Amino acid sequence: MKNLSVYVHIPFCRQRCYYCDFVSSTNCSDTNMLRYVNAVKRELGLSDKIFNLKNYNLDTLYFGGGTPSLLKSDYFRSILEELFLIWPNFKGEMTFEANPNSISENLILDLKNMGFNRISIGIQSLNDATLSSVGRLHNASEAINALNLCNSYNLNISVDLMLGLPGQSKEDIFSFIDTVTKYENVNHISTYMLSVEEGTKLDKLVKEGVITVASDDEKVDLFDYASMLLKKKGFNRYEVSNFAKDGFESKHNSRYWELKDYLGLGISSHSLMGNKRFYNPSSFDDYYKSIEIDKLAYLEEENLSDEDLEKEYIMLALRTAKGIDLNEFQEKFNIDFSKKYANEIEDCLKYLNINNNNISIKDEYLNTMNSIVLKFI
Repeated sequence: MKNLSVYVHIPFCRQRCYYCDFVSSTNCSDTNMLRYVNAVKRELGLSDKIFNLKNYNLDTLYFGGGTPSLLKSDYFRSILEELFLIWPNFKGEMTFEANPNSISENLILDLKNMGFNRISIGIQSLNDATLSSVGRLHNASEAINALNLCNSYNLNISVDLMLGLPGQSKEDIFSFIDTVTKYENVNHISTYMLSVEEGTKLDKLVKEGVITVASDDEKVDLFDYASMLLKKKGFNRYEVSNFAKDGFESKHNSRYWELKDYLGLGISSHSLMGNKRFYNPSSFDDYYKSIEIDKLAYLEEENLSDEDLEKEYIMLALRTAKGIDLNEFQEKFNIDFSKKYANEIEDCLKYLNINNNNISIKDEYLNTMNSIVLKFI
């Protein structure tokens, strides 16, 4: 029986962060949320009919956003009830994204009762002025309160750190890492470099000279500094942007990097089932238009050839510290990687770690991995 990961997108936010270009809605009315929840449940049922989901073993479950913690617990429970009708024995990694100012004791108790065992908290910074400058609604005090609460209930905690924010200094990064790593149950830290996406409010403010953000070189310098601090704290870099204590790597995200099957539910979500990739529309109207007449809302389908899958596997695997598992590559594609890519390996020798079973990019070269990966694909 093949394993499957499921991602459920919850696209509601009280306010759009200035740098965000994700699909989201600030219409958080009960009517709007209920309609969306019902559509997600209907989409799950339609997916089951097409893919016979009971023939898969549910491996990981992830609720992302948006701000999933804005949704009523009863609405989450109703989605989970539908999922557990298909997979009644699921006991795997179950992650829930939340913003610090929407985490309460009642929410944590509800999540634990529903089976969630991991929470990802979008802290980004512990500097109030920095948070405010990019439209984050929480402050440092609320972030600390959220950490205290989640830690006290023994949830497996992941936190986000954003690098290159306006006015951010190395002292800010040191304080952030020093603070969050003191919590016993903070086991995972995702580090993201701020990107100024065209059409966002941040893009407008930067162009108007209201806000100044770090240059690319400055962001790399901040990342290298954060990486050094995290390593000292016992967090290993297991993927380009992700650090974890041993054994606490995100199982869900790892499935993406291992090119394993995953099903996305909700607006703008992506899926990969076998050699078929498909994704939902980013318009609520287009999503509802299909789902509410019992038709899956795939915007586009792509049937990947064996060569497509091979190249994608290489690209994703080289993002990780594990790299390319040569035995897995042989089993998956019936190809001896070391022989087929002997010339490419020779050209990139100084950048690679090579042993009997794996080929990976050396940690010091992961920040420039794209130029190395291009050699192979």
